[in-house]
Amino acid sequence: MAEPTSARIVVLLGAPNAGKTSLYNHLTGSRFKTVNYPGATVEYSVGKLRAAGEAAHVSAKTQDCHTPEQKPSIEPGTVQIMDTPGIVSIVPRSQDEQVALSALTSLDTVVGTPHKSPHLLVVLLDATQPARHLPLVREVVKAGFPTIVALTMNDLARKKGWDLDSNKLSELIGVPVVEIDGRSGIGVSDLVSGIESLLPESPAPVSVPTSLTDTQIQDNFRWADDVAARAIRNGSYRPASLNPGLGRLDRVALHPVMGLVLFVAVMTGLFWSVFSAAAPLMDLVEGLFGWLGEWAGGHLGDGLLKGLVVDGMISGAGAVFVFVPQIAVLFLVMGLLEDSGYLARGSMIVDRFLVSIGLNGKSFVPLLSGAACAIPAAMAARTIPGKRERYLTLLVIPLMSCSARLPVWGLLLGFLVPPDKPLVGGLALTGIYLLSIVFASAVAVVGGKILKIEPSHTGFQVELPLWRPPTFRTVVVAAWDRTISYVQRAGLVILAISIAFWALMNFPSPDDSAMTMLGKVIAPLIAPMGLDWKVGVALIAAFAAREVFVSALAVIYAVEGAEEATEGLLAAMRGATFEGTSQLVFTPASVAGLIVFFLIALQCLTTVAVMRREVSTRFALGQMAAFVVLAWILATVTVQGLRLVGVP
Repeated sequence: MAEPTSARIVVLLGAPNAGKTSLYNHLTGSRFKTVNYPGATVEYSVGKLRAAGEAAHVSAKTQDCHTPEQKPSIEPGTVQIMDTPGIVSIVPRSQDEQVALSALTSLDTVVGTPHKSPHLLVVLLDATQPARHLPLVREVVKAGFPTIVALTMNDLARKKGWDLDSNKLSELIGVPVVEIDGRSGIGVSDLVSGIESLLPESPAPVSVPTSLTDTQIQDNFRWADDVAARAIRNGSYRPASLNPGLGRLDRVALHPVMGLVLFVAVMTGLFWSVFSAAAPLMDLVEGLFGWLGEWAGGHLGDGLLKGLVVDGMISGAGAVFVFVPQIAVLFLVMGLLEDSGYLARGSMIVDRFLVSIGLNGKSFVPLLSGAACAIPAAMAARTIPGKRERYLTLLVIPLMSCSARLPVWGLLLGFLVPPDKPLVGGLALTGIYLLSIVFASAVAVVGGKILKIEPSHTGFQVELPLWRPPTFRTVVVAAWDRTISYVQRAGLVILAISIAFWALMNFPSPDDSAMTMLGKVIAPLIAPMGLDWKVGVALIAAFAAREVFVSALAVIYAVEGAEEATEGLLAAMRGATFEGTSQLVFTPASVAGLIVFFLIALQCLTTVAVMRREVSTRFALGQMAAFVVLAWILATVTVQGLRLVGVP
């Protein structure tokens, strides 16, 4: 929250993957991304609590829920709900856990309230793992926080052999317990009523421990085991036998050989779907922009205005937005993998490899997030406890192939791969992502030798979620939101740069334009990569945003008559020659060099700004300069090496 508030604050607290963000969405009506692996939330989210009546938009039935005596609803907007990173203790070990602790002890500086502590805690307790989650409940109760427990996943516990009695559990731990289903929203209205009933006018005094001894930790877990055993209504508490099918699935998913094969197969399937499943929608978008260009051209007549609208705006923007379906499919498939629980297993599979290059399994989530965008990925790195491992992860995150590169890959692979061979395209795209991992690994090894920080030796632990079918509606909504966010974020930038590029290419005249002069100045630097000055100025434009490279090329070649989106641009690329010669600019070798350049170069200034915030100005600028120089060197080596072996 940017401004001070006098609202009463309710903080959601719980272990990673306990369902805080899903509950937050129900309580506030927001649509934040829900991820089924630890470390998804690394900053605060704050929203207004909906009244109990509003929260009852889904069935409010619960089974044997203990709720406090209800009082009339409080005035709307006077209570704020805060979502926090997942923690297992109120004694922090990493940056994300420190964020959660600040929500408990420093609210006056975090959101500008008159009080340091929240008015009420809602602690989420996973019924499938009560003995592991109850110690956190005990810690906050002993510290003096007014607390209500939201019991989640009890339906899964019932299916697997036991049923936690929420009334008995409430009696044993001494605070109210409300059973909810965070995925469907069942029980949320009862929880809201409980919050309204318990919420004090001002926070109670608390005493948060600065550390816990081994004896205290062991005592908390012994207490949790006893409470879990006594709160079972039927059956007995047997954590190992919670899900017999889980063991069978994990014998494959976590096997050192079969698990790795499955991981590669899953990733290949993901990228194949990006390349092939999106094709019909891409054709639709391309047809739409093509029709729009023809319509605008027919109504505007010849002249500068037609050039601005058709070549500058429609052609430039269309060349990028035709790839939005690929980005949407990427978000959708990643969401399905996240919601099923597979990605937590993926982190276990790659842990051994990550350790060998100086990272650990906790780096997997930020690195995977980098496949969508480096900015949230950098923030997700706060979940990594060790300073060395966190810095190395931040160092290599820009090498992960983000969604902004997808339009570039789509264009360059469209040049290299025939359109009737989507499987080849999918394998090529998988190869690009694997190559990004190879580069990132090499940089991590070298960076680890340069970075003078001792390893933390904290090891890697992850709480594996249960396998479960994804909630399709949730996944689709999340993919839609992320795609729209991309369009909103990139759309204006692409349009503005396309217009500016068109102007710079045409004034005072196409032969003497500012962009022509700049291009000829940098031509000697671009020549070793097998490219001409026109591609060079498009690479410069890409520093605003990587996908701008495609729209810049579209504007450049639209000046020479290519008025359609991708097909026209590809045709122009296939016919482009160096000035005054018949030598082709775009060849298999030079396009391969471009792929290598975009794999490595840090061309996103927003990412540089985030790295500066997360580490330092020196780190951010050094990272950008080093990656651009390395990209130029390796791209040049790639082009010249391919030419030496006979590849044109």
